[in-house]
Amino acid sequence: MRAKSTDQIKNVLGDLAFPADKDQIVEHARRHGADTETERALSALPLGEYDSVKEVQRSVPLDPDPDRSEAERSEQRRHHNKAGLAEHMREADEPPVQQELNRDIDRGGPW
Repeated sequence: MRAKSTDQIKNVLGDLAFPADKDQIVEHARRHGADTETERALSALPLGEYDSVKEVQRSVPLDPDPDRSEAERSEQRRHHNKAGLAEHMREADEPPVQQELNRDIDRGGPW
């Protein structure tokens, strides 16, 4: 989960005694009324010990464009062209066998 901003994290963890590990941070946030988004973002922290709220804020994964709709996010995932992209996520030409099957269906094939 990626957070939209780290403001809520600062509010929820303001009185936590540091250093603290990830579990202590998540539990403290839960007890002090963190919203679901903040709690999930803190749960996504890498394991380890943190020395300050600022260090926690730097470690929380942030959404680079929080105003995108879910449809826009899905579109970006479908048309992602970076090297190393998983094969099932790449746009590919239809295999020749599938093209032939589609032609048969369009002609009212035997099935």
